[in-house]
Amino acid sequence: MRPVVRSVTYFAPLVKELSELEMVLDRAATLLEEAGKALESRGYSVFSKRVSLPQNELGLPKVLELVDKTGAISRGVLVSVGSQPIRKADLEDVAHVLVNGMYASLLFDYERPIDASKTASTVIHRVSEVDPVAGTRLAIGFHERPLETPYFPDSTSSGVEGIGLSFLYPEYLRRLAESGASVSRAFDKLGEEVDSVVHLVKGVTGLRVVVDYSLSPWKDNSVVRLMEAIGYYARKPGFHFGVMTLNAEIRRIATSSGLASGFNEVMLPYAEDDSLVRLGSRGALTAYDLLSYTSVCVAGPDMIVVPWSVDDLEMFILDTYSVSLVKARPAALRVIPVTREPTETVDLGKFGRIPVIPYYPRR
Repeated sequence: MRPVVRSVTYFAPLVKELSELEMVLDRAATLLEEAGKALESRGYSVFSKRVSLPQNELGLPKVLELVDKTGAISRGVLVSVGSQPIRKADLEDVAHVLVNGMYASLLFDYERPIDASKTASTVIHRVSEVDPVAGTRLAIGFHERPLETPYFPDSTSSGVEGIGLSFLYPEYLRRLAESGASVSRAFDKLGEEVDSVVHLVKGVTGLRVVVDYSLSPWKDNSVVRLMEAIGYYARKPGFHFGVMTLNAEIRRIATSSGLASGFNEVMLPYAEDDSLVRLGSRGALTAYDLLSYTSVCVAGPDMIVVPWSVDDLEMFILDTYSVSLVKARPAALRVIPVTREPTETVDLGKFGRIPVIPYYPRR
């Protein structure tokens, strides 16, 4: 078994004219296609292809119009317009590109956290009211500078052309662990696989290649199931320590590679991990359970579906900001508020029907 290549992401160079961006998008399509074919010929499955744009002054409506013209989204390529400072962004334009299929992040304002949390809660509710699926394409970034990572939505190209890779590997590690490999040895083998993929992609594209080594789930390829295999269970004593243990291994191979870019930590996006979703369906998980894991992993409050409340989300965003500030590492938040009660479900497109979870335990 091999790890899945979760994403091959083209980091676009900075351009000043729309005509230049059109050429960049055409080049991206070619390089992503070539890289995907090369990887599949070597037995690697490619889960998604993406384009991350740098911050620019071309205007989001014009960028969306050009992306539509190239047909990138209709061909299944995910496109991020990058991050916008929340106090400077045109929130109507941000909402417009999200509803039309693109990804974006808003950088939290560290100087005005209360105002920023109010603005963030308002725009998240506005987007989710139009379409909850569009809400899955918006992140609030808790870092002062844009982050170059293949993980969307909080992805912004540095403006230097390149390729970013991420991997889907909980099941890969779980099988190695169950065959008797230590956690460290399993990560060593993962590092060898990543090196092979980097070498191949670099040879095909001729571009710099960076990797976000984050451990993230997709449905039954579950981080929580991996944690259980090594003896740690969600919502039970020891789970935080288990996450910290995996984080130490991720950072070890990421640091030694010299290729790391982005988050490089364990991720626990609620709607993307079947084991978390099952807890949510039983009423056994809250938003604050997931926030507590942010102290030891990057994306505790990620892809959570909560009851509609502008005020509750505003406070939750402030709490997430507080945890990220103490932790002193980049973090992101992705929340989808809906007019449903806990354990009721909402259709989130490719994520399936996801149960709502409460912010805190119901009395």
